[in-house]
Amino acid sequence: MKKILVLLLVVLLFVCVGCAKEEPENNNKEETDMSETNNEVIDTENETEAENQPKNENGILTINPDDYYKCVVFELPKENFRDAAVNHMRAQSSIEWVCSNDFAVSEKFNSWGINLEWKKGEKYMGIPYSDTKVSLEEFKTYMVDGTFTCNSSKWKEVPGNACMSSIFNSIQQFEPNVAGVSNQLMPSYDTFQAKILGEYNVPKGVKTTKEIISANNLNDIYEAFASGIEGDIVIFKDDIKDASHIRMLVEPATVVRNAAGRINPSRSYVKTIEQTNAFDTQRKDGVKTTWFVDHVYTFDALIEKEYIPITLEIYNKDKSECEIPYLYLDEEITPAILAKGTAISTIKSNFPIRFMKAELLDKTGNCVNSVVVHDLHDTRSINLRNQMTKLFNGLENGDYTFVLTSGIAIGNAELARVDFTYNK
Repeated sequence: MKKILVLLLVVLLFVCVGCAKEEPENNNKEETDMSETNNEVIDTENETEAENQPKNENGILTINPDDYYKCVVFELPKENFRDAAVNHMRAQSSIEWVCSNDFAVSEKFNSWGINLEWKKGEKYMGIPYSDTKVSLEEFKTYMVDGTFTCNSSKWKEVPGNACMSSIFNSIQQFEPNVAGVSNQLMPSYDTFQAKILGEYNVPKGVKTTKEIISANNLNDIYEAFASGIEGDIVIFKDDIKDASHIRMLVEPATVVRNAAGRINPSRSYVKTIEQTNAFDTQRKDGVKTTWFVDHVYTFDALIEKEYIPITLEIYNKDKSECEIPYLYLDEEITPAILAKGTAISTIKSNFPIRFMKAELLDKTGNCVNSVVVHDLHDTRSINLRNQMTKLFNGLENGDYTFVLTSGIAIGNAELARVDFTYNK
């Protein structure tokens, strides 16, 4: 009996030892299998999330609008950016208005000048030529029932734009970083923000486009012109004489080649749109305008007048990579603050601000005082404190409405409208 019990104990011990050896192997296998299964699930989830992640097709909004008192977010153009640029140039050139009083701009600069007159009762087309750098939407604010009144004859006061600012207005529908002055469009300068069109050499630091042309074989410049399409730009610049001009192509260049494939520069041409300092005498339809629309320039003529072609890097970007324009007022302007004749808020944007207008209206809605800030190059922030002294200067005690409007090239926004009582 004892022998039988000992035998049973040996068998049980052997079975238990066997179980002890097999259990870790089973556990390890289960853990490994589970780990691989989990990895597969995680990878699948990541792939699903990536597929379901909404693509920001309308652009990138770099701020949270809820962080500010009032934030207005604009949409990037729906059409491709090249078309958007040309379409905006056409919009600036085609706005119609009737002159409600005679005014003129006549000034002489280093190597060029302005001598323009607008006559009461006559109809004009296009934003007037001047150097206040107004946007299309700002110009519309100066029109009343289709008429435009100007009480100044100064180049820096007449609401309008010039060749450079009209181009900046157009490309700032989508491009915030090419802004300000013509130096940003000169390939030889460190401030160059555009892109050379074609393949030609640019000597660093030269001050004229003539020097750039001279540094190249003309065929290379002709080929660069030939590669131009709508939205591209031709620019002349001479900083020794303080002169420059710029045109935008409205369609692909027309190129004529000889049997050997070389460009014929007298028959090849570009068609452009531009704001100018003269009325267009080529118009046969009676339209009075300083805008040259769909004018044709041969490659020979461009070289003679020292033009070179450039383009924009953003034309090669997808809209989803671009910043969405916004404009905001950071802090609320309260009646209590205005009662003291001040305001400490700031207007900001990620695009160049085109203008700011602050108005004081009486009880009947008539404007009793206003301050307008424009002629801005690359301003992204306007502190209102600096403008309030002028706005409240000479104001009598009483009840008023404060209205604040500002705009970037793509649009305007009313940022504040506040009723208050002024008691100095």
